[in-house]
Amino acid sequence: MATKWTGGHSTGVLCLDANCEGLVVSGAEEGNLVTWSSEGCPVSSLKLGADDITYVSFSRTDSNTLYTSHGEAISILDIRCLKEATECFKVNEDEINCLSVNETSSHLAAADDSGSIKIIDLANRKVSRTLRKHSNICSCVTFRPQRPHSLLSCGLDMQVRALPVYACYVR
Repeated sequence: MATKWTGGHSTGVLCLDANCEGLVVSGAEEGNLVTWSSEGCPVSSLKLGADDITYVSFSRTDSNTLYTSHGEAISILDIRCLKEATECFKVNEDEINCLSVNETSSHLAAADDSGSIKIIDLANRKVSRTLRKHSNICSCVTFRPQRPHSLLSCGLDMQVRALPVYACYVR
């Protein structure tokens, strides 16, 4: 039976993710982020500026690390101490629509409204590649399972693309 989780948001909810320990995080309009227990009770909340939180994704190797996109920025958060971002990247040219962390949590992909995908090397904390394969908004990106250097993306140009991260890039 479906249950309604209440008490967390006062603006429209746009995205959510769950970690392997059952903690759920939801992102909403106007920068609102809420963590929920697996039973649906709000645990904590944070406001990340005024831009809508368009995507949240937990690290694949550390269930306490959360990646969020808001506007053109990506914030990295430690959910054990949800007071502020531990790090913030402002590398995309336009609003970010989707994030994807590869299986080893070594790289993060961010798809944006310009049609570009930025690949961030998380060990070096810098953009390692910029993929420009969509002629319109890139709405979704995901790393392929068992292929940490291969992406799938789709966009409003009506294209689905398989992208080898290191073979087709523009710096």
